[in-house]
Amino acid sequence: MVSADRQAEKELVRSRTPIAELARELTDCEFQSRGGSDLWACCPFHAEDTASFHVRPHLGLYKCFGCGASGDVFRFVQESRGVDFKEALQFLATRAGITLGTLSPEEKRAAAQARRLRDVLEAALQLFGRALCQAGNGAASYMAERGFSAETLEAFDVGFVPPDFRRLLLQSGVSSGDFDQAGFTAAFAGRVSFGIRDGNGALVGFGARKLGSVDGPKYVNTRETAAFNKRSLLYGLNKAARAATRSHRLVVMEGYTDVMMAHQRGIEDAVASMGTSFTEGHALAVPGRVNNLVLLFDGDRAGQDAAERSVRLLLARGTECRVLNLPDGQDPCDWLEHRDAESFAALLASEGVSTVSFLCRRELLQLDPGQPGAREAAARAVIEASRSLTDPLRRESVAREVAQECGVERNPLRRRAQRAASQLPAASVAVLPSSALVRSQLRVLAGLVAGPEACADVRALATEGLLEHRGALRLLELAGADPVDPSVWLERAAEQDATLAGWLECVLYPAPGSVTPALEQDLADLRQASAALREKRDRMQRLSTPDLASDKAAIRALGESIRAAHNPPQPNQDDGGGQAAAACP
Repeated sequence: MVSADRQAEKELVRSRTPIAELARELTDCEFQSRGGSDLWACCPFHAEDTASFHVRPHLGLYKCFGCGASGDVFRFVQESRGVDFKEALQFLATRAGITLGTLSPEEKRAAAQARRLRDVLEAALQLFGRALCQAGNGAASYMAERGFSAETLEAFDVGFVPPDFRRLLLQSGVSSGDFDQAGFTAAFAGRVSFGIRDGNGALVGFGARKLGSVDGPKYVNTRETAAFNKRSLLYGLNKAARAATRSHRLVVMEGYTDVMMAHQRGIEDAVASMGTSFTEGHALAVPGRVNNLVLLFDGDRAGQDAAERSVRLLLARGTECRVLNLPDGQDPCDWLEHRDAESFAALLASEGVSTVSFLCRRELLQLDPGQPGAREAAARAVIEASRSLTDPLRRESVAREVAQECGVERNPLRRRAQRAASQLPAASVAVLPSSALVRSQLRVLAGLVAGPEACADVRALATEGLLEHRGALRLLELAGADPVDPSVWLERAAEQDATLAGWLECVLYPAPGSVTPALEQDLADLRQASAALREKRDRMQRLSTPDLASDKAAIRALGESIRAAHNPPQPNQDDGGGQAAAACP
């Protein structure tokens, strides 16, 4: 359970972080207003030409109606920077000038261990860097022969691991236990080292390449630690992120030297998967503004197999990607040594192929094209790999490209793709109730996340008995105590009832095209409608009394007032009160 002090810190950070300002700072969003305080921009998390990214500054919430990304300031940092909640909280606290002081004993121990790990890695970085400059180790000459400049070696934390590096680190003050926790093995000794940093630039581990013909694997990495997981880290991302924001592209390679040479030759949006295929963890680490990937793996069988695994993952995710094979199966580092960014762009334009084309060609290579049904089998295999695509236009383009690459009829492929898509679970559509009064009762609940003053107004409505709808009361109960966390609120609602969760989604993230009244307007409309309803009930009660029944003039007047009560003043049509219930995608 989150302590009250920790929750208070979180809300203080939230209150000092305007969400629109944060989005502009991290992703260069260009917002426009469509009336009112709400803002719209092209989504920073996927490629689009029409603004579907909706920010509600007074609530501190965002939602994209194109890709579905939604949340608050903490979630925005998590998605745009590829970090977890704790890292997002610390980032925003630092940004706001707030010092977090409420850590549990377990968190304090973890933080202390993380500091010790960083100290060991930094000590190793200094030791390896000094050793690179010493004569007789061969590392500096090897890297120079590969064509790397001294500036590149320094920028990418390249060093040399002395044979007795463990003893030297212990002599420098590193404890034996901390050394073991850092993930080093004896295999590091006598190798060229590469410092590995995460997307924020923090040193999290090392890779190392052997020199000469000594025994052992060509590359080794530090063991997996709390900070180092090779399947979720992209080497060089801390240096490539800014260039990728401009180009909206990442060039994904295999190894350290590939990325180093790419940056040296001007291809600054290059990263490496460090010898593995592109994984789900790597996909989550890609900055939000990047909407196109280029896979440039080695031309050998292992490299092409890794490329195929990566392509299948990306196609299933709907991520745009091109695959580039270098001439004669060359190594990217060697090919780039005597070329520049323009040469790379020209080769990519002429030789780069789409995910679909690459998969079709790989499938056809494994079959005998002359065998009856071989081309159809290859086409079916690629269509099956794309079955999770939900965009009908994308499915159509895939079917067209598969038919062209495999030399088969397109229409049967289209029908097969449609059948595969129809078997996917249908997305549910939430709709607010049709009653204007009930919609007002539900919409005012958004005030619970709009700050202390608005929250107090909403809770006052409940105390006065103006929130009568069972759904509104249940959502109020699920909101819990102040301050209300919108993401937790949505999770609780989803656990209880899908309809409640859908209503809350509509309330917090109104659909495109709907004009949501200001909270103050909804509060006023609700009080007015509730007052009219109470007056109607009072008149009906007076009508049933004996004295009133004998007074014909009073009965006539009461009948007119009842007719008026049946048609109370409605909210203005242009404030959303009279429009059809808004549907959330």
